Amino acid sequence: MNQSKNTVPQGGRGEEQETRERILAAARQLMAQKGYRGATTRKISELAGVNEVTIFRHFKNKECILIELLEEMTEIRPALERAICAETSDVRSMLMNYAEAYYNALVERKEVLIICMIEADNHPEVFDLLSRMPQTADDMLSQKLQEMHEAGHLPKGDFNIAAHMFVSSFFHAFLGRHWVKVDCVIDIPTLIEGTTDILLRGIDNR
Repeated sequence: MNQSKNTVPQGGRGEEQETRERILAAARQLMAQKGYRGATTRKISELAGVNEVTIFRHFKNKECILIELLEEMTEIRPALERAICAETSDVRSMLMNYAEAYYNALVERKEVLIICMIEADNHPEVFDLLSRMPQTADDMLSQKLQEMHEAGHLPKGDFNIAAHMFVSSFFHAFLGRHWVKVDCVIDIPTLIEGTTDILLRGIDNR
């Protein structure tokens, strides 16, 4: 069988990329366990199985590792697109699928997101990257609602505000459960269903 032209031979860039990914994985694990400050480059190097010189060959400093982790983790557009790309007139099902995809995306990235929320005051660029997740979710949902209105499936409404309120509900639920650690009476499936119905009633009653 012919080797794919995209395959990198052993000993070349493939090994460098594997090393870089091991460093990022080790940093992600240590930052989740020990926080940003506790995840020293020495500990990262030990967990990744490389020396510190190798880390600095791939990253200028530890902050660059954090930025790359956040850039990697804040890209949620593909997951959200899968939830709303289907052509459908069932607005309620679309909203519930979207909410579930968004909330799950947050939970899957919770370790890095919590670290970044803690470090945002010290690193303004971290806050800018962190804000991409809710902003992306807002923009995509607002656009989808507008498209469904134009197709005759929704009455006219302020879809920017509707999308923002909808997305914010699940971001706040995520923070409550995974950062503040408050006891929540409403489970996520019930929250998804109830928030969806409230949004639709608000648009219908305009």
